[in-house]
Amino acid sequence: MSHLSSPTLDATAPTSKAASLHEPTSLSPALEKKQDHHAPDHAHPLAQLGQGRKNFLLFVFGIATFLDICNVSGVGLAVAQISGDLDLAINQIAWIITSYSLCFAALLLFAGRLSDLFPATIIFEVGFTGLGIFSLITSFVTTNKYGFLILRGLGGLCGALTIPSSYHMLVHMFPDPVEQQKKLALLGMAGGLGNVLGLVIAGLAMLASYHWFFRIVAILSFIFSAAAIFLLPRIGAPLSSDPSPKWKRLDIPGVILMMGFLICFILSLTNGPIDGWGSAGFIAPFIISFVSAIGFFVWEYSIPARTALLPASVYQIKNFIPTSLVIMIPTGFWFTSQIYYATFFQQAFGWTPLHVAAAILPQGIVGLLIGVLSQVVPQIVSKPEIFIPVGVVLIIVAEILQIYSYGGQGYDYWRLVFPAYVLGSAGAMLAYFGSAISVVVYAPPEMSGVISAWVQVVAQVGGAVALAVQAAFETEDLSNWMTSAGRTFWFIVAWVAVLGLQYRVLWRRPGTPEEEHALARARIAATGKGEGVIIEDAKV
Repeated sequence: MSHLSSPTLDATAPTSKAASLHEPTSLSPALEKKQDHHAPDHAHPLAQLGQGRKNFLLFVFGIATFLDICNVSGVGLAVAQISGDLDLAINQIAWIITSYSLCFAALLLFAGRLSDLFPATIIFEVGFTGLGIFSLITSFVTTNKYGFLILRGLGGLCGALTIPSSYHMLVHMFPDPVEQQKKLALLGMAGGLGNVLGLVIAGLAMLASYHWFFRIVAILSFIFSAAAIFLLPRIGAPLSSDPSPKWKRLDIPGVILMMGFLICFILSLTNGPIDGWGSAGFIAPFIISFVSAIGFFVWEYSIPARTALLPASVYQIKNFIPTSLVIMIPTGFWFTSQIYYATFFQQAFGWTPLHVAAAILPQGIVGLLIGVLSQVVPQIVSKPEIFIPVGVVLIIVAEILQIYSYGGQGYDYWRLVFPAYVLGSAGAMLAYFGSAISVVVYAPPEMSGVISAWVQVVAQVGGAVALAVQAAFETEDLSNWMTSAGRTFWFIVAWVAVLGLQYRVLWRRPGTPEEEHALARARIAATGKGEGVIIEDAKV
């Protein structure tokens, strides 16, 4: 684990000591021949770009990720003004945020599948440009609430196209494992910054009008999508050993089941606190989501892995499940902390949106510092077994400080809330780097689109669950801090502790990424369900 740049594993050589005795340690001649196709592809057109061009494209990918997250966090600061302009009923206000995040989460796995089957460059460019177009149109909608919500949803669909495709391109652009982990950390940092700095951008925009927030998103999307179109090479679709048309491998039934699960699950969690947990508005979508989830995983397991939206082969990736569950921790902390304090500061203290954004800004600054630190201390990414538990402890300490801050009146902001923001955001970034990047790095590169989409889906679900619990615990009297906010933050303490504990119990030490790629492919082949991967050593 400590030598991530060691040579690719010889398919017939013994694996690392940490490999399980029950795992395949050698490959058949046929599979060994295929193994050559899956070695780190330094001949890939993206890998052959100049270093300066690569770094600027990475910056473009980071801007796309930043804007996707800004579209959720930034709008949260403007909810009161937007709902007033659009005359939204109390049970419709939540849709200002969820209309985007629902569509974003629902399309992610499909976008990942598209990125693995078709040119990821085109998927990214279409999504980024579309995000700019729908953001610009949204900025001019002032009275039609349904038009506003539909446009927000369409923006979410476009945003979803940019995430898996950017991860897919990054993995091939930086094939060296050590460099790849550092670049993935920077991309993850961009998302973390968007989560907080979206509040700052919204606060500044609202000095004029919240409409300018959407216009700023549109302007940045147009500028950097044009840069992507100009700088990205024209790359054909990956070759596949499967002769069937690619559209037949898009797994439309899987897409429908997954979208049904995510939409109904988040819808139920949104309606529960508003209509009541015994209401039809909660029960009906929750039952549908439960049935859809079971149907999705049964369907995905029953069809050939090569055609599945989320191939059963992903479970052959070492530590896939325990590491994936940790991805829910950071969004749970950030969403509940930011949204509750943003509301409380405005309603209880009468602070302006810009004042609120400045008060929460330390979370973003700390996220930036941890991202920079990951470039000089690569162990933050390469040693998740150390830094994920550290992150868990920091978040728990931060939550306890928030509980006893009573909102941060006067000096209590600097004494309790500020250190909570610093410790909690640092812990959230460490947990995110250790989990999300680890899942992507230890998955075979040819599965990078689907895996990166999965990472974002899990993060969205984690945030949705935490926000639903927060909404259920909140009372109309925000000044009663321990009743309204304290219960939410105690829940997050338990939530983080349980997810952190399962990781330490279930996690098993892996070998180098190259070793784990080879072992994962061998385990996939041993299942008899096919590789579940796509040969990408040439273009068509």
